[in-house]
Amino acid sequence: MTYGFRPEHWPTFEWEMDHRGIRPADIEKVEFREGTTPPDMTVIVTLRSGRVETWEQLQRP
Repeated sequence: MTYGFRPEHWPTFEWEMDHRGIRPADIEKVEFREGTTPPDMTVIVTLRSGRVETWEQLQRP
């Protein structure tokens, strides 16, 4: 998985999605990039509406 995104990262990912009111059906694409401060990664979620949400989360929980 890209940049070490593993199953243990899902709780943080799911929390961010819930916090931002994003449903899986709303998603056009998800990108994972190296974060600005290692060991973070930047998550970029593009919604079908065109809205873009980004956040950073640890690569290692």
